[in-house]
Amino acid sequence: MKFHGAGRLAAAAVVATLARADGDLDLILYGADGCVGHFAASHLAKQPNLKWAIAGRTKAHLQAVADDLAKEGGNSSKPEIIVAALDGKSDPKTWVRRAKAVVTAAGPFSVHGGEEVVKACAETGVHYADTSDEFYWQRRMIDAHDASAQKSGAKILFSTGFCMMAGDLGSQLAIESLGASKDTQVAVDAWLETYNGGLSAGVLNTKKAIANASFPKEWGIDPYVLAPEADASLRVDTTVEGMSFPKWVSGEGLVVKNLFGVYDARLMRRSFTHLEQKVQLRVGASTGMYPRWAAFVAKNHAFASKKCPTEKVFDDGSWAYRFKASTNGKSETVLLSGQGDPGYRFTAWGLAEAGLCLAGKTSGCARDNQRGGIMTSMSALNAGALQKRLESVELLKVEKVKAESEVIV
Repeated sequence: MKFHGAGRLAAAAVVATLARADGDLDLILYGADGCVGHFAASHLAKQPNLKWAIAGRTKAHLQAVADDLAKEGGNSSKPEIIVAALDGKSDPKTWVRRAKAVVTAAGPFSVHGGEEVVKACAETGVHYADTSDEFYWQRRMIDAHDASAQKSGAKILFSTGFCMMAGDLGSQLAIESLGASKDTQVAVDAWLETYNGGLSAGVLNTKKAIANASFPKEWGIDPYVLAPEADASLRVDTTVEGMSFPKWVSGEGLVVKNLFGVYDARLMRRSFTHLEQKVQLRVGASTGMYPRWAAFVAKNHAFASKKCPTEKVFDDGSWAYRFKASTNGKSETVLLSGQGDPGYRFTAWGLAEAGLCLAGKTSGCARDNQRGGIMTSMSALNAGALQKRLESVELLKVEKVKAESEVIV
């Protein structure tokens, strides 16, 4: 594709170091032969001096990806190929432990053996990132593997594509701009204003998986389902999206449901509680988002299919996500935006960049601590460093909005 606690922490660091002692790769990308995986591979192939591998179930499919990368060229365009079926017949640890970080785009994760990679990484101290959106699967991974990841020092990050990473980063940048003290309750409004991209088969398959899944009824309505260990003092929300729709918001107009809001909100609250932030969150969308999206899809024939998006859809898409943090009569607004199909370009490159951060290839990106566990992009990575990196690869632009009509870049 051409287009584009001191004692415990010290002990965990030792375990993680020993677990990764035999690693000869910076990164392994699993699911490289899917659409998102292929785009992520193309992005990784352009990075300098990257020791990496592409992995998946079928050698022929992976070889086709490798051939494409070699034709495209790039500083790291000749990754190793690892054939590994997540079928329970072989132990993923044999290849997972070769890397500093493993990233995977092989979803839906609840039906394609996703737990095997999470378990292997958590137990070997290898960092992990994915593009998962199945909250019930994420909760089961937290219950089953958070403790072992804490022990090994592995940072396990869910949903590092557009759904969640943009919301997580934007909310933290808005909160940081506000400068409120740590124990102050903050209100964050996250409004998706533009989403011009194709309808992906991956998103539809994930929605189908969620619709057919069984899980405790209370999980579906618990705003802190992905932060089960959160202290009661940090649980300030009572609904997943933080509001009902449609709703008129003073100074902002009519707000409607954000199609991706429930995915973002549950994990954003895991960020807030991990960072010991008391945040009242509302996620929604502007009324103009859906008509613009429908027009984009119709104009570009970007309907869901098993094929990857055209170069035009990949390049001509766009998105914008606004975040307002408020407390005690003071507020700060940050606008994140970007070019390219958010569901493919941002998701693929976001996954790849999360892996590069976790593998230590992006200076200052990972938070400077030895904490491991099932985390989020913002509880594991530095917001400022991630912003700088994503801006440098032209994945997003961040603007501080001082007033309704004044934008400070």
